[in-house]
Amino acid sequence: MGLLKNQSDLRALRQAGKITQTVLAALQAHCQPGTPLAALEQLANQLLAQHRSTAPFKSFNGFNHAICVSINEEIVNGPPSRQRELQAGDLVSIATAAEHRNIHAKAARSFWVGSPPQPGLPDLIAGTNAVIQRVVAAGPSLQTLNELLAIVPQTAQDFGLTVIAGLGGSGIGKQLHQAPDVPNDPADLQTVIPLTPGLCFTLMPMLSTGSTQFTVAEDGWTFLTEDGSLAAHVADTLLVTEYGLENITGSP
Repeated sequence: MGLLKNQSDLRALRQAGKITQTVLAALQAHCQPGTPLAALEQLANQLLAQHRSTAPFKSFNGFNHAICVSINEEIVNGPPSRQRELQAGDLVSIATAAEHRNIHAKAARSFWVGSPPQPGLPDLIAGTNAVIQRVVAAGPSLQTLNELLAIVPQTAQDFGLTVIAGLGGSGIGKQLHQAPDVPNDPADLQTVIPLTPGLCFTLMPMLSTGSTQFTVAEDGWTFLTEDGSLAAHVADTLLVTEYGLENITGSP
């Protein structure tokens, strides 16, 4: 587990976060019915290059794409297929990462394309976003990652949603994925991890309107809800400071 305390590393982290914000905002604005997923991938690559960032997802186990695009019952890790276009009413979750001076940041956003939304979709997106909002608000009072993660299932319950079992985020910084694991179910955390200033991690709530279980698609990447229910995936890179939690990839 690496801690980011060097001021140069912290500046690089915040710049990586700004790049990630910029890319995701542009991608969301570009999403309309009929938009090819390949066009989103192309735009992400262009924007990352303009900001002198690599595309960190491309170095992850042969994934070879700058973004993940997961639609409707797809939870996370969807490759941007060249054969697919967005449809009116789709629930879309887009994730990407950026790197600046060898420091990484990652984030994801969920939203719907066109109107009206599918039944239950506004509450699903609101509840998934609320996880990170509540965590950041509670930051100054939290002492351990275990306490922080307890907010995930409680928020899901408040919105009538379910936490998809076995999924979550991880530490981030000098590597895209590093210790500690940040599971969405606090019961999956086997040890007590203090929220030490300099600890940086990606919180990745993945909630559904139905099943807690997932399957893996034939592409070997995309996770889908077992019962075909809608799933949302939101992520932000959070930094522990002496004052609480700083959302590195949150809205400016």
